Amino acid sequence: MQPRPAHRTTGSVALALVAAPLAAALAVAGGAAPGAQEPEPLPLTVMTFNIRTSLNSAEDGENGWPHRRALVADTIARVAPEVAGLQEALADQLEYLSAKLPDYRWLGVDRGLNGGEGLSEHVPIFYRYRELLPVESGTFWLSPTPAGPTGTGFRRRVSRIVTWAHFHHVGADRRFYVYNTHLTLRRGERQVNSATMIAERIAGLPAGAPVLAIGDFNSTAEHSDTWRAATATGLRDAWLLADRRIGPARTSSDFRPPEQANEGRIDWILVGGPIGVRSVETVIDHDNARYPSDHYPVVARVLLH
Repeated sequence: MQPRPAHRTTGSVALALVAAPLAAALAVAGGAAPGAQEPEPLPLTVMTFNIRTSLNSAEDGENGWPHRRALVADTIARVAPEVAGLQEALADQLEYLSAKLPDYRWLGVDRGLNGGEGLSEHVPIFYRYRELLPVESGTFWLSPTPAGPTGTGFRRRVSRIVTWAHFHHVGADRRFYVYNTHLTLRRGERQVNSATMIAERIAGLPAGAPVLAIGDFNSTAEHSDTWRAATATGLRDAWLLADRRIGPARTSSDFRPPEQANEGRIDWILVGGPIGVRSVETVIDHDNARYPSDHYPVVARVLLH
């Protein structure tokens, strides 16, 4: 029997073996291999929505969570965002919304207050799980100890958190980051430091990474030190970038009809990296003058380039 000849790699195969890892490396870095076709822009709908905690249901009376929870779920379902960052969500609210929104899953933990898991605020990220895969995710505290809550009493109570996720859009084979937060009501140094921490974390992401920073910042956009700190390292305000703006600028509703004013825009969607903004809408859905929350949800329709 003749011996089997040794396998030889032809020049074209050898070139392919070198080129494939190079193309993959360039793709991971956010670039493209020479001559590669640029990906089509990926449309995404993103929402930020402070749903008002159920802890206040007694004092909220007719605006308590049991009376408006269906409207919260219906509003999210109607808009159908790929990603929704919520604020003030307690465990019972998350349980209800999870049941009513079967196309979504969520990420996040609570702030570790009130004596037990689930009894304090989450800032969860809801995502359409058939389209988006969370590659990695986590939480950090807006405090000198970002890894977790510390202290007791007032110091522990005022510590706020950020929920973040790195998503892979399965159909488009694209990746992007989302950061969701709810800053303290106490404007001043604490708020500014929190905004700075978020901006610096995002600035440390790989160059060119698409990122969305969303939430209730409890500070007026364009006119506050908090907004200036949040946008100091490259994040851009989607409301200002948008080709089209829909609804009032004001986002704090107090369960009332919108006031057509250009101040009070405290719920923001900020973008970084190669993202264009087609529109931003302050959603004023209501059911016979009952509003889903004391904040209007804000929705951005963006393009990942």
